Amino acid sequence: MMQTRVYIVDDDPALRRGLQRMFKEAGYPAQAFSSGVGFLRICPTLTAGCVILDLLMPGMGGLEVQRQLAAAGYPWPVIVLTGHPDRRSMLRAMQAGSVFFLEKPVREAELFAAVLKAEAVLRGEREERQDPLLAHAVALLTPRERQVLEALMLSELTKQTAARLGISESRVKSCRKQVMGKLGAKSTSQLIQQAVLGGVRVNSRF
Repeated sequence: MMQTRVYIVDDDPALRRGLQRMFKEAGYPAQAFSSGVGFLRICPTLTAGCVILDLLMPGMGGLEVQRQLAAAGYPWPVIVLTGHPDRRSMLRAMQAGSVFFLEKPVREAELFAAVLKAEAVLRGEREERQDPLLAHAVALLTPRERQVLEALMLSELTKQTAARLGISESRVKSCRKQVMGKLGAKSTSQLIQQAVLGGVRVNSRF
């Protein structure tokens, strides 16, 4: 089944490339735009999808892009990213219909959780779906494997995980490999996506 299209609108070329690669590794068709104006111009040719918007961009910022999307009749779910979070901007984004308001540098797990919720919005559902097979695979992880997986989802470095859990770095890597096998993941991005689909809780920092 084709997964939801993801549109990334951000003026940071490194971030665009990184997010596009991450989503494509996880099987999501992803397209990137360097400006809100460029994205809005091509919207009529695009398939409905999830929009990841940078809050602060030269020219037209994310909130204005979101406003114009809605005004033009595109009820696409929006995930807002910002390096300078504040409650007023978050409130305005949520009132405009944002699915999530996430702080940069954003964690992969946060983004995948947000996209799953966006997919539910596109389907007209209240709750995001979980994959029962992946949920079963997650339930079969050992306590140590679960700890290593959750550390990965927090973007924790291998050496940080090893120090915190009191185990060797090689043990952390071994557990991570075992988890990837159990969840059928071929890359770190796919592993995080599979974990989210399997119901592993993701805590947002904002």
